[in-house]
Amino acid sequence: MQTNLGSQTAHRPPSCLGPWPFARGPGSRSVSIPIPRCGWVFAAVFVLALAPFGVSGQGAPVAAELSRSEEIRTLVARLQSPAVPPEEKANACRRLAIIGTKDAVPALAAMLSDEKLAHLARAALEPMPDPAAAAALRDALGQLQGKLLVGAINSVGFRRDGRATATLAGLLAHADTQVAAAAAAALGRIGTGEAAQRLQAALASAPANRRITLADACLTCAEGLGAAQPGKEAAAIYDRLCAGGFPDYVRTAAMRGAIAVRGAGGVALLVQQLAGDDQAMLAAAWGAARVLPGSSVTAALAAELPSLPVAKQVLLLHVLAERADKAALPVAIDAARAATAEVRLAAIQAVPRLDANGASLPILLQAIAAGQNPAEVDAAVVSLGQIGGADTNAKILAALGTAAPANRARLITVLGVRRAETARSQLMKYAEGADPEVSKAAFRALALVGRPGDLPELIRLSTGCRDEALKVPADLAVFGVAMKIEPATQRADPVVKALRAATTPQAKCSLLRPLGAIVKAMGSSPQAFDTVKSALGDSDAQVRDTALRCLAEWPDASPAPLLLDLAKRDPANRTLALRGGIRMAANVAAGRDPTSLAVLAWFIEANQLVRTTDEKLMIVSGLGSLKRIEGLRMLQPYLDDSAVKTEAALAVVEIAPALAATKDAADLRRVLDQIVRSTEDADVRRKAGKMAKSLPKKGA
Repeated sequence: MQTNLGSQTAHRPPSCLGPWPFARGPGSRSVSIPIPRCGWVFAAVFVLALAPFGVSGQGAPVAAELSRSEEIRTLVARLQSPAVPPEEKANACRRLAIIGTKDAVPALAAMLSDEKLAHLARAALEPMPDPAAAAALRDALGQLQGKLLVGAINSVGFRRDGRATATLAGLLAHADTQVAAAAAAALGRIGTGEAAQRLQAALASAPANRRITLADACLTCAEGLGAAQPGKEAAAIYDRLCAGGFPDYVRTAAMRGAIAVRGAGGVALLVQQLAGDDQAMLAAAWGAARVLPGSSVTAALAAELPSLPVAKQVLLLHVLAERADKAALPVAIDAARAATAEVRLAAIQAVPRLDANGASLPILLQAIAAGQNPAEVDAAVVSLGQIGGADTNAKILAALGTAAPANRARLITVLGVRRAETARSQLMKYAEGADPEVSKAAFRALALVGRPGDLPELIRLSTGCRDEALKVPADLAVFGVAMKIEPATQRADPVVKALRAATTPQAKCSLLRPLGAIVKAMGSSPQAFDTVKSALGDSDAQVRDTALRCLAEWPDASPAPLLLDLAKRDPANRTLALRGGIRMAANVAAGRDPTSLAVLAWFIEANQLVRTTDEKLMIVSGLGSLKRIEGLRMLQPYLDDSAVKTEAALAVVEIAPALAATKDAADLRRVLDQIVRSTEDADVRRKAGKMAKSLPKKGA
């Protein structure tokens, strides 16, 4: 190739490509790159190759267009060749659906009569923007039959080709019901005024077996007309379909459309349906009432409430709640005073969605105080927890003084749900009061609203509780407030400090319980562990028992040696100590806990202590985490114990993968064979047999 830059040569780029300049900086002149006579394909490739190096101008887009045209010609040739397999033709059609132009239309149109390829051709023609594609599909409507015709009709409908309206209308009376149904659906999708007229004309004279199909198409058409330009045309279609003679689902959809398409004028139609008893029309009205926007709609619906029967009042109150429009609040408050229990309940349930300022507070407090039925009281309590209002918490707190004890407990619960932190000092007083139900409610509320600074007073209240029924809510209050301390590593510190200073068994137990819960949630600390460990040696049996239970639930294996020692010394607490210790040792053996523990020695000693079936089940389960030959040997005797043999076999199967590639594989094979022979559980036998087949047969 010649490269006489800047000169005229015999090898010039095609005139359609124009000059190919290189940018050389401001004020520089263009440098032309001559192109050999290799054809426009080479030119296109050349342009694309030079593009990264800064070549600019009109040549690159033109060459890309030429490349696209060549690709289309290649794809068309594939479609027209009988030698090309269907899979490649399918790929060609998929590509033409993206890049196809009118040049591809003739080849695709020829495929519309091919039963094997027609669907591919239609898929390429449907999205093609060129009018030639629409024309090809319209022309096919007069040439095809059966399923091929149905497919072409569907494609015309997909394109919403209004020029096909007359042809499609002629097919509405076609002898083939599938063709007629497809034509109706296509006209519905086209959705023009002319399409609507054709469908309605056909509907007027259609036989019974085709009316539903045409009605569905009319609904689709009216929806399209209403979205494009809401007005009388769509409303007329909907009104006609609301009449009798059509299925309820058609009439319901038509009425919803009739209401929606009329805009503000649809409210009167909506209200009119609520007064009737036609279930299809009522369904449409309730649906429209939920979604039709505007406070004027809410006001119109609310105005109808008193005149409706009870069942409809209940439904309308739920609808008004869903609308969440404060314009409905006055009528909901009035309904909460109604004589009918069902209406009162629905109104009480509705007000939280409508009340942002606490206007419903008096009626809710009255409902709780009146206690006409438990459902109303419960609903009022829930609603009190959800309504708005800057001073609502203060008003609820003020109402506590005159409330009956049962209602006082309910109102305290509401303050907790509302996170009423300003009520903390009052709640402390109620927690210390004489009424146990009120005290429990106050402790539960304090767990939600209390602050870390309240913890010393909460600890005082908790340790002073003598009523067994108060211990759990008091513990929860201490735990809940302690969990708010930051940094998290210090959450147990106030309880540890109080426990070290406690002198009575009651106080110690009251602090050990929440301390155990805090440690379980946040992890162990040396101070907490040492404090609970000291309590394990307390002179009081109840304190020792509480400390043991706390240590048995410890999050790491620090107490495991203590628990093993206790299991040896105290038969009464052996099972509890073993349960906690085995869990801890198993976690260490499985790698879930990094605590330093001589886990093999621990399991050997624990295994010698088990007596009951429950203890055997615990040790067998724990040994499944000990992936060593010693674990296998400790499990072997349990394979002969009818009470735990299945669990022992499962533990062996858990250990087996860790021993399969060791010098102990043959011993493992012998034990697995024993399991296959003697274990009743089919799944365990299957697993053991599968593992045994991969191991040597002779044992040591």
